[in-house]
Amino acid sequence: MGAQFWWFYDVIVAAAILVCMFITIKRGIMKAAVSFVGFALALVVAFSLSSSLSDSLYSMAVRKSNIKKMDQSLEEDDYMDSLARYIENLGYNVSVDRGQLENICFSGEDIDTKLYTYVNNINGRKVDEESAFLNKLYEGYASIISGVISKQLSQYSAEYAAEMIRTNPGQFSRFMPLLKDPDTKRPAAEFIVDNYLAKPYISQIKLIVLIMMLIFFVIITIFIETAAGKNNHMEPSIITHTISGLIGLLKGVVVVVIITVMIRLYVVLGSNKMLFFNHEAIEKTWVFKYFYNFIKDM
Repeated sequence: MGAQFWWFYDVIVAAAILVCMFITIKRGIMKAAVSFVGFALALVVAFSLSSSLSDSLYSMAVRKSNIKKMDQSLEEDDYMDSLARYIENLGYNVSVDRGQLENICFSGEDIDTKLYTYVNNINGRKVDEESAFLNKLYEGYASIISGVISKQLSQYSAEYAAEMIRTNPGQFSRFMPLLKDPDTKRPAAEFIVDNYLAKPYISQIKLIVLIMMLIFFVIITIFIETAAGKNNHMEPSIITHTISGLIGLLKGVVVVVIITVMIRLYVVLGSNKMLFFNHEAIEKTWVFKYFYNFIKDM
């Protein structure tokens, strides 16, 4: 949904570069040089510092808060009941025994295979091919945990966790034995936070810090550029216009990177299913996707 708007991203890239080239040529080579150097340094410094700051901020504050919220969500939602209902709704015409399900999930060994064997034995018949059953089971794991996460944490982090569970279901089997203690869900909450939520939340913090630092350095650059413009006595010529235009092109690229960081943050704080800002639309673009993938993978 919203993929038809893919072209708008490339329009943003073209417009930013053309506007920067026009303004830079008009203002002169001195301002152009100062402005580009300032913007480029802003990017380098902001990218360098944002990584270390985001890790520290996550460890000091966000992780503990997320564990607390995840603990509350797991207390409110009975995972075993959700898993039992999911299996019963797969169309196999089976009724899952809660005690048997807990024995299998809390064992911590070959959980998926044991669940397949158990479901086959309920009515004494093969319900599905093992690979087909396991794919449905993994989707169930992803769906249930995604729902639990999204209750108090971001939708993006819930989607990220679901995709990680689908990709590596073997790791998720370590989660279920942590639910064995009826008195506390904290170990299970810590497992989810540390294995599935750390990366998306660190990314969010990094993008926020990056934008704040970029704004700070850009403002400083604008002041310096204004001061430099007062001493700009170089006569305009074809050569100076050409150099200014090239500098404007590079400055436009820097501006596009800044815009991309803002769009990436909007996607991360929201969801991949938003009407306009979604991955499907971005992947259809000709140019913008390269900027976006660079920011996404940083």
